[in-house]
Amino acid sequence: MFKSCNYCRHRKKKCVLTYPSARRCGECEHLNLACEFSLRQPSLKRRTTSQRIASRVSAAAAVVVGTATAAASDRGRRPPNSASIVATVKDGDCQLGSAGGARSPARKIILRDDSPDTPELTAGKYWKYVHPLTPFVPREMILDGNDNWNPVLRQCIELASSVWLHQGPEPALPQRAGDSLAMAIRGGLSLPDLAGVLLLLLRVPLETDLAQRVFGTVHAALLAGEVLPAPVLAGALVANTWLRLVGSSLAPLDVPEGYLPAYARSLDHATFGHHYLRLSSLALRYDRLRVAAEYGDLGPGAKLSWCRLEYECLFWAVQLPSSLLDLRDEMPARPEAVVIHSLHNLVLLSFYATVLGRQDTLGNLLALGPVPGVLHYICALARSVLVCPREMVHQWALLSDIQAATARILLALWRLTQFENFRGLLNLWDDALNRFPDQARCVRDEIGAGPWTIEQTDGYSVFWTFRDLRSLHLEDAVPELTTAIIPAASPSSSSSTNTNTESNSPAGASEWQ
Repeated sequence: MFKSCNYCRHRKKKCVLTYPSARRCGECEHLNLACEFSLRQPSLKRRTTSQRIASRVSAAAAVVVGTATAAASDRGRRPPNSASIVATVKDGDCQLGSAGGARSPARKIILRDDSPDTPELTAGKYWKYVHPLTPFVPREMILDGNDNWNPVLRQCIELASSVWLHQGPEPALPQRAGDSLAMAIRGGLSLPDLAGVLLLLLRVPLETDLAQRVFGTVHAALLAGEVLPAPVLAGALVANTWLRLVGSSLAPLDVPEGYLPAYARSLDHATFGHHYLRLSSLALRYDRLRVAAEYGDLGPGAKLSWCRLEYECLFWAVQLPSSLLDLRDEMPARPEAVVIHSLHNLVLLSFYATVLGRQDTLGNLLALGPVPGVLHYICALARSVLVCPREMVHQWALLSDIQAATARILLALWRLTQFENFRGLLNLWDDALNRFPDQARCVRDEIGAGPWTIEQTDGYSVFWTFRDLRSLHLEDAVPELTTAIIPAASPSSSSSTNTNTESNSPAGASEWQ
């Protein structure tokens, strides 16, 4: 601990107590300041030197372990455990926050609400547990009693309420819910069936062919000219967008980009569902720009479209309410914040991976290249995704797909840039649901056993510094971007829109119809 208080140390003054029992030094007492002392942290140079030494020790120990293993095998003895001799340096983690201690990303504290009373009626469960997260069932399908319900819709609501984010995770529950969902999809889908399935499509593990069948039903309805209810079409568009972003081969839905923001405005602005739809709109815009870039469509308006999307993504988090903020990986957060944070990071990671992968076209267009600041920012995003607690993956299966997609992005960027931090961070990826065994083997073969020559950074500082500098550059290069941010809704407007939730189709819906 420092011998001088924070104020005296900052002002380079002598920190002296006016009398032995004083609680504040003379300077703090004079200015009426809190007299606080900080812990002394080792310098970056000392931490880097320690890491290099530990890397050498780890490499040497790996050789010793290999020799000992071979010798033990020859003698028929049990080989020694390498982890008991030396841990892989930092486990590939490049953040300074975990220096000097073992990595424990799964220990992030999830702030869950208490639920003293569980509604007995299905309708009550929907409005309390399901609608704030996935508002994809039209109001007219929600019945007051427990009779005359569509059986598939009712079962899906019951399952969705059982995987409520504020309940403790049950590892076996998502698989049971996935099996029930698969049976419903194979039996053919009516409109109420489709509304129910969309509640769980991203929440539980599901085979690709079943998702294809769901969206085949949606495509058929659109081609036949059927007018789907706004909540159902919004739910289909959200699920289709995120599944495409994590690597699914689903065909895109032909729905205007303004549909999701229009429907989001009809929801309570304080809920997860409202911001989930707004973020899904950004993901949809990215997906369509990416497809256009793959076909070489970089016309006169391409630069403005890409820059506007990046600018809105960089500033999107500042519009969130405090209940949905996940500011630092090691700080407690609500489960909704963890989910929305991972989704947001996926959009940014996909954006920058696409730009860096097309350096001759998009990279030059946006003046963005694989320089250290950009690469460290990508590392900060990726680390935040990969250390998502396993319990959250069991409650929102899409998080597992996002982590796998992040691993693919890191692997591609490692091959492109040879930036060692990417290879080290890949060691943090844990296929929690065992859904990507082939990819896990490929990643392990590519990155090796370590240790990795990583560059340590403060991910928190890198994140905000890059965001500020990059946004200033975008504002200077494209002045039109300053009108891109939509002001956050006031409490009065939020309450007024909440009274009319889902009562009518949003403006974008009527225009599309």
